[in-house]
Amino acid sequence: MDVILAATVIRQFGDRRPLVELYKDVVDLAVEAERLGFDGIWLSEHHFQDNQWCPSLLPILGAIAARTSTLRLGTNLLVAPYHHPIRLAEDVATVDLLSNGRLDVILGTGSIRREFDTFAIAPNERWGRTFETLEVLQRSFSEEEFDHEGRYFQFPSLRMTTKPVQDPMPLWMAAAGPKTITRAGGAGHHYATPTWTKTAEHWEIYATAVQEAGHDPSTRNFATFTGGVVAPTWTNEQDASFTAAVEGLMAFYASQETVFAGTGYDVMADHPFANSLCGTPDDVLAMAEKHLAGSQLTHFALSHLGPLESLQLFAREVLPTIRTWGRAPVRSII
Repeated sequence: MDVILAATVIRQFGDRRPLVELYKDVVDLAVEAERLGFDGIWLSEHHFQDNQWCPSLLPILGAIAARTSTLRLGTNLLVAPYHHPIRLAEDVATVDLLSNGRLDVILGTGSIRREFDTFAIAPNERWGRTFETLEVLQRSFSEEEFDHEGRYFQFPSLRMTTKPVQDPMPLWMAAAGPKTITRAGGAGHHYATPTWTKTAEHWEIYATAVQEAGHDPSTRNFATFTGGVVAPTWTNEQDASFTAAVEGLMAFYASQETVFAGTGYDVMADHPFANSLCGTPDDVLAMAEKHLAGSQLTHFALSHLGPLESLQLFAREVLPTIRTWGRAPVRSII
């Protein structure tokens, strides 16, 4: 399986550096990730936040494309309801061209109510808008010209003259609820689960939907992600520092009004950082083996929560073993 570095362009507490330095740092980190042997880097999206969480992923991935040669680039995730599908299709194709075919587009429906309010998007439209956007993207890249008459977007005689290198373009859906997982599988999109401890359960739902739609699940990618940090020895001080880092990230969601009220989905319990990996390399491998070894996963992404030395240790002593678990990634849909 591919092992991915999930990076977040975000201002940590007490960091007063100019944003230009934060953005430069993530590009430099991508270069280092490629040198260390990671297969890809994924960036996440949020808007209007006090911590200045990066709102615009594709320009940064374009900058990373110019500094790397083998590293795959990904959006994990890009919040589809906030984007016009035609503009998004053009930007996606452009980054894929700049990277010579190294882009994966993982879309999600969004979670923060403040963001929906500012964009004037009704939260209950988020599923429909996301899947309609996926349809437009797919047709933009595979058809010469088409008419689209959807619930949220209508445009006649759409002719996308800028096409990506990859054919077909890898389009993913990130979801945790059974209905959305089923819909993603039925539409034939690759799938990313944010709940890495439920990979077997979510794969069963997804694979069933893929099969019922007449496709082979082995031709689809399956990803998961979590936070983590490794150290040569694991001390009480390191444990306290790691716990504080996780709690700081979780506090971001705890302080926000989400769109999940009344849905039964517990964003705190199912958040990727709720079951983060930590400890020595042997500790981390033992924790991860239960859910990753022998799984149907093709991609595992780690949001690294420690210093560069920890990332280097992970690359040396953890990454090679994880890479042997799961399945080989699918680069095209058969």
